Amino acid sequence: MFKAVFFDLDDTLYDQLSPFELALGKAGLNDCVRSREGASDLFKSIRRHSDRLWIKHAGGELTLERLRIERTCAAFAELGIDLPEEAASLLQHCYEREQANIKLHTGAKDLLMNLKEGGMETGIITNGPVSHQTNKITALGLKDAISDRRIFISDAIGAAKPDVGVFHYVRQAAGYQPHELIYVGDAWHNDIAPAYRAGWLAVWVNVRGQLPHAKDEEVRYSECASLEEAAGLLLDLCKPQP
Repeated sequence: MFKAVFFDLDDTLYDQLSPFELALGKAGLNDCVRSREGASDLFKSIRRHSDRLWIKHAGGELTLERLRIERTCAAFAELGIDLPEEAASLLQHCYEREQANIKLHTGAKDLLMNLKEGGMETGIITNGPVSHQTNKITALGLKDAISDRRIFISDAIGAAKPDVGVFHYVRQAAGYQPHELIYVGDAWHNDIAPAYRAGWLAVWVNVRGQLPHAKDEEVRYSECASLEEAAGLLLDLCKPQP
């Protein structure tokens, strides 16, 4: 019987693409990406490079500022654009400003409250600086649905996804067994594969139509195309047993 559902934050409970599109305009980079599809592809590339570089950041080899510059420049380089570091920093600055106005995905708040009312504990596991991620959690109005004790931010616990140890740490801190836990996330590498390897049930909210990594053939998961679709699955999985 499941007892708790933990969620990734970025691009799982809210859409990161909308503030990114606005930031492109504010940074004067709209001419580099002429469509929403193009912005989405660029954003996915930045996320991919961020995942690649995060291990260096977590190991103290790369500051967060350098990670953000390098991931952005690498993504633009794939478009054949030699983006100056100053422009990459400006884009990050504009993106952070736009994130002050982020909104939860449709139905996200209802899902969290329904889980809570059904006796399920809910939580968040997210990578990033404590202040940055906390500001987003506050902007999204999640504090009344999720206890501060169940919000786990990588920089606070000293480890980051995809380290499986993050999920072991959260399980022990929350006082559950692996088979009692569900993790909901959008990123295969950071969310789904490590959650499965930690013994949790992994639910993949695959909004952007990603593909599983070929090397992870053993990984088992449930896949949904949206958080709304995942809500139905989660509420069914978490029904009290007769």
